[in-house]
Amino acid sequence: MTKTVVFAAGLAVASSASADLTGAPHSNLLDPSMYTMTARDINGPALGEIPADQYSNMDPGPNGYVAFPAAGGPIGADDYNSVAGNDIDLAEFGFVGGVDTSGGVAFFEFYDASSNFVDSFGVAFGGAGNFIYTITINSFPGGVIVPENGIVQMVVDDAGAFGPATLGQFFLGDAGPTIGSEDVNVLGGGGGQFSHNFRINGEPIPAPASMALLGLGGLAAARRRR
Repeated sequence: MTKTVVFAAGLAVASSASADLTGAPHSNLLDPSMYTMTARDINGPALGEIPADQYSNMDPGPNGYVAFPAAGGPIGADDYNSVAGNDIDLAEFGFVGGVDTSGGVAFFEFYDASSNFVDSFGVAFGGAGNFIYTITINSFPGGVIVPENGIVQMVVDDAGAFGPATLGQFFLGDAGPTIGSEDVNVLGGGGGQFSHNFRINGEPIPAPASMALLGLGGLAAARRRR
């Protein structure tokens, strides 16, 4: 099975080269030792699902992956509703797209469903071109916190503040999510035919009340052992 790349500058959804949601500072650039990045050919075999994913919308659908012209700054935003049950300590982030400059930097920003900034991370791409990327975070103090339900935005370093100035793309498909759902109408998400191709994988973070209950349970067990 092959996946066709469709360049669709004329599609209305190309307007997903969006305005910045909050003007969040781009300072969370990961050191290369903190992550690994793998790239798969967009026209290669079908991707399939990764069972551990908390959210996945990586199927291009019958029309193939759709790209709009390469752009700078905030180039794509979309909503998601994960199956995590709580916020997520991000382990892997996958997406379809890329940058046009080797060494170019892109940031992925996460917002809650009310568009409040939560967290972000940035990576430098080893090469130019569009691929199916998997970014695995190996270590990062405090982790990257992703809200259970929210919005993701890709922002490229078109000004060259962190490396060579670059443009980027964040591809779309029309199959819809296969793990989780979309429920906030942000650009391609929810109400549109197309939505951005990305996936989220990580460990759910226990809610504060649950953590307190765990602590009390541990205290009771310790008392029983005395």
